[in-house]
Amino acid sequence: MRKKSTDELLKLIQQENKLESFLQANADEFEHTTLCAELNRLLIEHSKTKADIVRFSLLDKTYTYQIFDGSRPNPSRNKLLAICLAMNATLDETQRILRLGHYQPLYPRNIRDSVIIYSITHHTSVMDTNQILYDMGKELLG
Repeated sequence: MRKKSTDELLKLIQQENKLESFLQANADEFEHTTLCAELNRLLIEHSKTKADIVRFSLLDKTYTYQIFDGSRPNPSRNKLLAICLAMNATLDETQRILRLGHYQPLYPRNIRDSVIIYSITHHTSVMDTNQILYDMGKELLG
């Protein structure tokens, strides 16, 4: 069965008179994956290890392991972006990680976000991405 688009769900909830009816009728449309589960799924899909992510993300080892085991449930947007770059996640995968982390997706009209989008699509390292951001006077990933 085809999943409804976000716009379709938005129209349905606006038209519905009873919240319970909407929730029951669309129960399988809601996101059930956790940030931790999705990061671990991507780790496997991209044939990376946590040690690889620590090395390439430039993040603290303990902190990174805590993100992956779920004991650090609210990592910053920058930390998630560094992890996505380190695992060579696609732009769609990165946007999903940001959504699951309750952060705004990367926005191409924002200069800093455009640099990060470029880095993701061109598989630029976190170190090189940080250098570009530094040269532009923008906030680093970590």
